[in-house]
Amino acid sequence: MTYTLAIDTTLGACSAALTKGTKLLSFQRELRARGHVERLLPMIDEVCLVSNINVSDLDQIAVTVGPGTFAGVRIGLAAAKGMGLALDIPLIAITTLEVIAYQYACDHKDFSGKMAVAIDARRGEIYLQCFKVNNGACIAIGEPSAVPIALLSSVFKDDVILIIGSACEVLKDLNINFMHGYECPDAVYVAKMSIGLLERAAIGDDISPLYLRAPDAVKPAPLNMIVRGD
Repeated sequence: MTYTLAIDTTLGACSAALTKGTKLLSFQRELRARGHVERLLPMIDEVCLVSNINVSDLDQIAVTVGPGTFAGVRIGLAAAKGMGLALDIPLIAITTLEVIAYQYACDHKDFSGKMAVAIDARRGEIYLQCFKVNNGACIAIGEPSAVPIALLSSVFKDDVILIIGSACEVLKDLNINFMHGYECPDAVYVAKMSIGLLERAAIGDDISPLYLRAPDAVKPAPLNMIVRGD
């Protein structure tokens, strides 16, 4: 039976879950704006300890690769790649947007229609992707993108009937139903979703973060490029 460790640090939470096949063995999740790097590895140790599983018993790692905060994406992916290399096991990459959509689909099996996951990316932008949901099944429509808030009214189609994600409040003027409570991924759903995505299993070197835009921080110009006045 396959042991899967799932982790997420992409947004305002840090979580880890451990499964054996389809059975959830243990999980931890903490809402936090920062401090993911200090908390993630102890959290992984804790879910393994509670499950009476050694890290060396893991068969694969499922990890969210973004979009999200640049530090958060790097922290989770670096940990997954380091463990994957050390244990010689594959990683399964899942995007932040698709796992949030999957969470909603699992929680609302009576929902059928097109919805959007919208995450506040700051700087006047939204991380956005649309999905078709039908009785617990969830299929992506189009690619994830970073969209300026000013252009959102022209992006949404008439058949999108629900918006979820941390940008709900920002988009409430679009006159589309929205639901709170799906602001961050949960590693439990990352683990569940990975069961149907075994074809994505790859070595760490083949997996890249999904940033969708350039970093907020800008490197300082080299000293020889700074023009000084007389």
